[in-house]
Amino acid sequence: MMTAKTLVNKYVAREGHRFLFSGPLAECSSCRFRGACVGNLEVGVVYEVVKVYRIVNKCPVLGDVVTVDVEPAKVEVALDSRAAIEGAITTYTHHECRTPCRYGELCRNPLIKSGSRVRVISVSGGVECRIGRNLTRALVVTVAAGPR
Repeated sequence: MMTAKTLVNKYVAREGHRFLFSGPLAECSSCRFRGACVGNLEVGVVYEVVKVYRIVNKCPVLGDVVTVDVEPAKVEVALDSRAAIEGAITTYTHHECRTPCRYGELCRNPLIKSGSRVRVISVSGGVECRIGRNLTRALVVTVAAGPR
């Protein structure tokens, strides 16, 4: 996986922290750290901090920010079984239902927006859906939306 350097708030600068990059704030456009901070990230991708450096800077929006290495995070989700093919790029859709079950977070993973493009890294078997959907547990990474 590709590693990138970025800046994150000091309170979340720890290995394993995950975040969805939704895009730069308006204040970022004139910041001298723009390239090092948001310039290395792609909108719509879930990242995981893999290394923390002791380099601290001041951000006008976030306060103290720390330099970190991030890479696209592997996230477990429930996919429609027809789309759960290792290596495939597909669209992740939240599976809405009103029946409480232990797979709720897989069906509606809060880290990934419904409609995001994902690459299937691996599949690990079926999900016992109480309302009969044909779902498979899969490990995915988000991929950048790219130009449309």
